[in-house]
Amino acid sequence: MLKYLKDKFVAYRKYPFKKESLKICIIYLCIGLFWIIYSDTIVKYLFKDEHTFMLINTYKGMGYVLCTDLILYCLLTALLKKVELMKRKLNESNDKLAAFNEELQSYIEELTASEEELRTQYEQIVEYDEKLRISEEKYKSLITEMQLGLALYAGNPGDDLYHYKVVDTNYSHEVLTGFKQKDILGKYFYEIHQQMEPENMEKLIHTVTTGEPTRYERLQEKTSYYYEIIAYRPMEHQLAIIVNDITKRKMAENRLNFLSYHDQLTGLYNRRFYEEQFVALDKEENYPLMITMLDINGLKLVNDSFGHSVGDRYIQMVAEVLTECTRPKDVVCRQAGDEFIIFSPNTDDDQMREMTDKMNEAAQQQDVNSIPLSLSFGYCAKKDAGESLLEIMKKAEAYMYKKKLFESSSVKGRTVYTIMTTLHEKNPREEQHSRRVSQLCERMGIAMGLSEDEIKELKTVGLLHDIGKIAIEEGILNKPGKLDEDEWEEIKKHPEIGYRILSTVSELSEMSEYVLAHHERWDGSGYPRGLTGEDIPLQSRIIAIADAYDAMRSERSYRKALSKEYAISELEKGAGTQFNEACVRIFIDKVVGEGDIYAS
Repeated sequence: MLKYLKDKFVAYRKYPFKKESLKICIIYLCIGLFWIIYSDTIVKYLFKDEHTFMLINTYKGMGYVLCTDLILYCLLTALLKKVELMKRKLNESNDKLAAFNEELQSYIEELTASEEELRTQYEQIVEYDEKLRISEEKYKSLITEMQLGLALYAGNPGDDLYHYKVVDTNYSHEVLTGFKQKDILGKYFYEIHQQMEPENMEKLIHTVTTGEPTRYERLQEKTSYYYEIIAYRPMEHQLAIIVNDITKRKMAENRLNFLSYHDQLTGLYNRRFYEEQFVALDKEENYPLMITMLDINGLKLVNDSFGHSVGDRYIQMVAEVLTECTRPKDVVCRQAGDEFIIFSPNTDDDQMREMTDKMNEAAQQQDVNSIPLSLSFGYCAKKDAGESLLEIMKKAEAYMYKKKLFESSSVKGRTVYTIMTTLHEKNPREEQHSRRVSQLCERMGIAMGLSEDEIKELKTVGLLHDIGKIAIEEGILNKPGKLDEDEWEEIKKHPEIGYRILSTVSELSEMSEYVLAHHERWDGSGYPRGLTGEDIPLQSRIIAIADAYDAMRSERSYRKALSKEYAISELEKGAGTQFNEACVRIFIDKVVGEGDIYAS
């Protein structure tokens, strides 16, 4: 109960019109007490008459009610006015509060939006920070692991470049320059680059001073690398140097420069250089200026016999001989193919004769595939300015070709002999085959009543008919089994190769035609040109029969030798299609019919 009354009292104390209510109650209480205590006394005093007194007494209560009601009305009206005023003020306050609430709500919404924006911005900042961190890590990794060397130098205001210190380098800088990071960090520029070229130093100072980047190239003697240096100023009082290894590029440039004036195969000067020297050496201080023209004998024969790779080696050996036997002041050029030219300043005829003798002697001691080097020389000297250097060269060339006419034929003849020897060394079976075919051809010539010279020619061409096999791979020639299609196509090239070899020798040029056609067939199905009938030279028809007969009668790696009877029957089957019928009949009746060169 006490707690209830206490709560009511507390609630009452908080009631906003407690004073007005208390005032009304007190006034009502005072009027009531006054009326109860003094009303009778006042009425008696005013009205002496008993009847009036009774009447007044009767209506006294009503008066009291009316009076108190009027008083209460006035009090309550005043109170209600105050209440109305308070209500109005309260409504105004509520309106202000509502407006304030709306403003506050708007502010809260703005604050919420700002908070959301700030949160978004914060998240973006966090994201950017992460990206920046990753980017920095990548940048550091890139700088650390990139192939370009990087060194950063920094100085204080007023410092010159010499007193800039190394503040950072990457691993590639260490590899390219040979400067260990631990050894140079914190060191001054001048302590590290003591041998810096003045012109390069000026470029770096210009970059530090103006901020303009610069570049230059230099050779690092410590590592033997060629560098491309790119320098720039990242910030004031800093210098970044990027080091790029351009060794391969410089080597390629040097190689390109070398090849622009040198022959790629021999390393001698080329025609371009020769054309420049043609003018540059034509000066009085070089007279007598000796011009020597040189030609390799039999190079085409070597190319046709052994292939161009062997021919290239032949040319290279000639270049080596010329380099060894000439003087430093002599200019040796390869004009083209098998032709060379030598410019020899201040050289007379005796000196040049001694030099060419030395070259010839050195060449004869060298060989490729058992074929010795053979050179033809012609030289002539320009002794005064009045002579035409072009005419001097023409004379030297004429002398060379004159000597070549005498030397070339014998050289080629020896070369053909060497080629046959080399072929027989590669394949001893070919030697026996060639000798037997030569013997059969000789017998065939006698049986046909040919002249002595024709028989000798037939015997020789029989010996040389397979010379073109010198260019065929040894593995194909000595293959133990049958040849596949590709290998057979290679074998079919030997008549043409033999033709090219023999046609280079004037004495053998006619025989080369017989060798070219010795695998043609009477019906036109042969190779390489598909000749038919009488278009095939007689000598080629005879070689074809002798070659086929010996192939059947000889032992092969994949079969034994066939009998004489079988071989003859095969020749008879091929008469009129593969072979000339008349020649087959003479061969059977008069060459192998009367006596066989093979053991039975």
